[in-house]
Amino acid sequence: MATNPIYVETEEEIPEVVERLRRVNGDDTMLVLPIRSRIGQSRFNFQLLRNYASRMGKRITVVCDDPAVQKMAHESGFAVYGAVGIEGEGIPSEPAAAPPPRRWWERGRPGQATHIGIAAPTKLITKTATELRPGRFLLYVAAAAIFVVGLFAIVVYVPSASVTLTAAAQPFTQKAVEIQAQPGKPPIRVRISTVSRSDSQGFKTTGLKSVVLAPATGTVVYTNAQQQPSCQKDPAACASPGLVVLRGQRLDDSSDGIVFAQTTNKFQGGVLVPWGGTASASVIAVNKGSAGNVGSNMITTIEGNRFDFLTVTNPQATGGGADASRTPVMTVADFDAARAVLEQELRQAIAQQISSAKKANETLSETLIYGAPQFSTDHQPNDKVASFNGTMTLQGEGDFYVDADVKKAFETHLAQLVPNNQQLLTESPIQVDYRILSATKGGNLVFLGDASAFVAPKLDMDKIRAQVVGRPIAQARFFLQGLNVRSVAIKEQPMTLPLMPLLAGRISIHYVVESGAVPSLTEPTGTGAATPSPGASP
Repeated sequence: MATNPIYVETEEEIPEVVERLRRVNGDDTMLVLPIRSRIGQSRFNFQLLRNYASRMGKRITVVCDDPAVQKMAHESGFAVYGAVGIEGEGIPSEPAAAPPPRRWWERGRPGQATHIGIAAPTKLITKTATELRPGRFLLYVAAAAIFVVGLFAIVVYVPSASVTLTAAAQPFTQKAVEIQAQPGKPPIRVRISTVSRSDSQGFKTTGLKSVVLAPATGTVVYTNAQQQPSCQKDPAACASPGLVVLRGQRLDDSSDGIVFAQTTNKFQGGVLVPWGGTASASVIAVNKGSAGNVGSNMITTIEGNRFDFLTVTNPQATGGGADASRTPVMTVADFDAARAVLEQELRQAIAQQISSAKKANETLSETLIYGAPQFSTDHQPNDKVASFNGTMTLQGEGDFYVDADVKKAFETHLAQLVPNNQQLLTESPIQVDYRILSATKGGNLVFLGDASAFVAPKLDMDKIRAQVVGRPIAQARFFLQGLNVRSVAIKEQPMTLPLMPLLAGRISIHYVVESGAVPSLTEPTGTGAATPSPGASP
């Protein structure tokens, strides 16, 4: 038995009762009607109530103390009780007392006093009054049935309502979204193209080694073969420790006549060669150039020598004499320049070859990935050469992706962020702006982009119809205005009625979204004004 019975007011109509039944939890419901309830005045009302209860899956028990109401409810298929018990149970009405048995001597209507014999009638009984006319009775019944059925059909099947809901589109933007892509993994198709190339070229050196004109230098050894003179024969010579060879003394090369000058100045402006001894002195070629580089024991002549016992020679060859010259030399800059030229040419060649491998609907990543170049030369820096050859091998990788896949990925990501009570508008295209944030070897790409579109409130048309069917117009309009729409318009045909149609199929709903200009990706997320214009319903 149902609990929490619904107590119907005397003036309540069917739509108000149906709305109260809709809000009741549970399948069993008890409907308590007052004696003069408007619902209980027509069998048609109980038939409507039965139809609504069947649609909502409700089992209704009618409680009323009026026998006529009980009869109509029972004939319409409802369980009927006369009252509600303390615990909410239905209490049947007490049956009417049976009339006392009539005897043969009793005449007239029940309750009328009779006498034995024939009572005088109060009214003349004619043939017309006593005739039973079944044909006319059936005609009346059929006409009444047709009227009721027609009235029911008119009320249920004829009225229709057109509901127009207008909403404003709002921009919805998501910025700085990163989406990764790898070969063989959805949603973005990526293909790798790898190219390896080698090249060799000759290059001129730019370095010069300059040699300055310089004199040769060396060391000579003087030999004094004269023993110390006797003091008796040569007192002056006896007092001298030896012979002095002055600074600037000219010495000649015996073969080529190269002149050297003594530079040592140790003793009284020259070098002392002791008696019976030797002394070393430094010499320099008088004329600069490589000719002063003479061999050992080639300097043997002492210009202006007055002493036969004084000789000179160079134990080692002289050196350091140089002629002025400029020699080409390979520099480190030459090495680096050759490397840069070969690498640039190889990069361009690889980029052209990779670009030519592009297929339909593919886009080549702007960032090509190159490996470390392998570079070698036949000469090294500081080598005295006028030219050298360089060889380089370089490998490059290009990544192809499908632009439509990237945009679709950003659109899908944007759609996933739309709130549950909103929907994307398909009439306005989703704006996507992206770039490649990073690209690493192996086709690993990271895209950074923004996406923007229009959204509008999401509406469930079937649910809306179920909520407004059979409702008063004012209640239906109040409900529709709470759906986050800008305006609501209800048009009824063929005439304006106080209620919405009783069948959901007679209610048509048109959802119109006023779209705006294409949303700008520079606007903040979820903001922006939409310019009203006619839009199509989703």
